[in-house]
Amino acid sequence: MPEPIRIIDRPLSQDVLRAAVAAGYTRLQSRIIAGRLGDEDAGKVGLLVRPPLSALDSPDRLPDIGVAAEAVARAVKQGWPVILLSDFDCDGASGHSVLKFALRDYFGVPEHQIHSYIGHRLREGYGVSESVTQRILDSAPRPALVITADQGSSDHARIEKLRDHGLTTVVTDHHGVPEQGPPHAAIACVNPVRMDSTFADPYIAGVHVAWLLCCAVRQRLIDWGHLPANAPRLGGLLDLVALGTIADCVDLARSPNNRAVLIRGLALMNAPEARPAWRALHTVSRCSGPITAATLSFTFGPIINARGRLDCALGAVDLLMCDDEEEALRLAQILVEHNSERKQVQSQMLRRILPLAEQQAVGGCMAITVFDPEGHPGVHGVCAARLVETYGRPAAYFSPKQGSDDITASLRTVPGFHIRNALAVIAESHPGDFVTWGGHAGAGGVTLKREGFDRFATAFNAAATRALAAWTPGPRILTDGELEQRPSLELFKELAALEPFGRQWESPVFRTEGRILSVRPVGDGTHLKLLMGIGPDRFDAIWFGAVRDGVCPVEMGQVVRVTFELDANTFRDETCLQLRVRHAVAIARSPLMAQRSATSDLLAQ
Repeated sequence: MPEPIRIIDRPLSQDVLRAAVAAGYTRLQSRIIAGRLGDEDAGKVGLLVRPPLSALDSPDRLPDIGVAAEAVARAVKQGWPVILLSDFDCDGASGHSVLKFALRDYFGVPEHQIHSYIGHRLREGYGVSESVTQRILDSAPRPALVITADQGSSDHARIEKLRDHGLTTVVTDHHGVPEQGPPHAAIACVNPVRMDSTFADPYIAGVHVAWLLCCAVRQRLIDWGHLPANAPRLGGLLDLVALGTIADCVDLARSPNNRAVLIRGLALMNAPEARPAWRALHTVSRCSGPITAATLSFTFGPIINARGRLDCALGAVDLLMCDDEEEALRLAQILVEHNSERKQVQSQMLRRILPLAEQQAVGGCMAITVFDPEGHPGVHGVCAARLVETYGRPAAYFSPKQGSDDITASLRTVPGFHIRNALAVIAESHPGDFVTWGGHAGAGGVTLKREGFDRFATAFNAAATRALAAWTPGPRILTDGELEQRPSLELFKELAALEPFGRQWESPVFRTEGRILSVRPVGDGTHLKLLMGIGPDRFDAIWFGAVRDGVCPVEMGQVVRVTFELDANTFRDETCLQLRVRHAVAIARSPLMAQRSATSDLLAQ
């Protein structure tokens, strides 16, 4: 039996609350802001909530940016072939697209001189792997410049091999750097989390680092006279930067860069002249209303990620770069089919592994580590994230690595437990078990020798136990307390002014008591359409993923304690309010609720 979900009200920073009110935010908006920022942020509420594009940090303080910009600009000027090498996730695919668009459309590099490589998740694994390195050496022209996106900081040996065969490498990345430093075989490693970095914002995504490099290259080419002084700026690529930023779950509370990029990127996606990719994804995913950060997080991001989970991620790059409406629709539909397949694989994997995960949780483990002999490495990440959501503990999901005797895993975490730092400690203690590993604060990946699994599980649990001494394990939902006003479309718009929502700046969630007036399954049968009575009012509501193992969690007539978000549902050009239920549980009817229900019944007659 899974542990019950704990409903916890966010603590409020009174300093931030006062600062937000003074800055002109409504009382409700100020309350939301104060639940997401700390006292130390009170003096910069305006900058953190709604940063202007001018607040973007310059690339000048990134490590190695000068060397990297000069190397790329020289390759452009001298007509060298350029090899783009990126990760297979959404951050990598969008970073790949940014680099290719910049080289081709802004810097004038002929498309036939740009060569694209993305590691195959199943066959080659994460990073600049030995296999993808050999593919480059077997087929790429030389001499040439290699530019990585969202990877490379820990791949010295393979970058050294590229160098020894006549290829110069510039790394752009945002993942952690080994203690011994960045790969010295690369001519440059542009990474804001390097120990010697003076860049102010360590929270930006890999695609953002790639974009900043392109901005520096543009300026270098202008300085050399290769581009005119009025050459177009690269702001037109911020829609791609926004996609990778939100999909990689980077911090949206402490990073004005991330928020500014998302605000501008979403504006570009919703503009009449938006890329065909956005219109195609909007159509094939049957979205309604404008594209929001939630659209990117829960719809577009998973669709684009699915390609790299099950096949070669270059198909996602093809869609992002497509300039033909009909072709974009065709490519988007292929990705949707891959995403449907991913969902089926994910469901099967979770059914197999949940009993083992639950056994560990009931047994008192602070971290969950599972091995699935039939698992699909491409779906590890989403399954690990579901384990974290279900059990409120860090999770590592292992299965056999394709074509190898090794095992591979994706890791996800809870607040207060830094994945990459934990992996560094474990790898130092058991170096003979590790083949490759990497990651950042919120997520990571590791490949182990099969015999190292038990040692890893023990060490991972011990690391979580040390780091999470003050953490109460178990699933939880953070709320913004009771909603003091009646839910309405106007209130939804008031809260939407605080967009974009995402990691560390989550959508407002409220709690209340109500009565289930009607309930019916929709979609694939796991979602519920509800009519809820709250006080004298009735509200349409949707609860996604409510039905698990065929069990409906609520019945008509039940009084429930419910947590919900305000949502807008657009149908046939008409927009109305609906509640998006996060959780509901039946409760004993209190005298107050009985009185409210009776009043509601009278009004309904």
